Amino acid sequence: MAPEGSALRLWPLGALAMGEKYVVRLGQDVYQVEIGEAGGGIFRVFIEGKEHTVRMEQVSAPSLFLLEVDSRPLEAFVEGRAGGYEITIGFHRYALLVRDVARGRPPPLVEREDWQQVGEGEWLVVSPMSGVVVEIRAGKGQVIQQGDVLMVIESMKMNNELRAKFGGAVREVYVEVGQRVEVGQALLRLG
Repeated sequence: MAPEGSALRLWPLGALAMGEKYVVRLGQDVYQVEIGEAGGGIFRVFIEGKEHTVRMEQVSAPSLFLLEVDSRPLEAFVEGRAGGYEITIGFHRYALLVRDVARGRPPPLVEREDWQQVGEGEWLVVSPMSGVVVEIRAGKGQVIQQGDVLMVIESMKMNNELRAKFGGAVREVYVEVGQRVEVGQALLRLG
């Protein structure tokens, strides 16, 4: 069941196709979401089957929205990111990863600040810090060696190189240059 107020974190709705089903990751939680238009700038948003009525108005381009969710007004500052959105409501910032149901679940978010084994000889590389991906040096299919720089993450105005703890082939890259990442967010998978 979606937590109270979870409908507040799904904007801008205009960027998502009406009537489509999505899988949304918010932190460790994953939700099934469907969006429908009720008319007059009002949307029907179903989160895990629970309906929410939403009115949305863009106040200033490109990112400030006034929302009314189940008759509760609020402001949201929305920035598009690779694979989703970064949304600020009040003093709280949320990173959402969004995929349509046909593409499957969003990339995993793990609880540890380390590499995680996800199968025989496969490793999930996770972000050890919050920041912005400024460079990706390991692409899908590329074979890397222990110690190679996989990507560079800018955090606290410093560029931090993320190096391979193990060698292997890059199976999947979950992030793009310019994307904001959080501690524990999956960056790529090696196998």
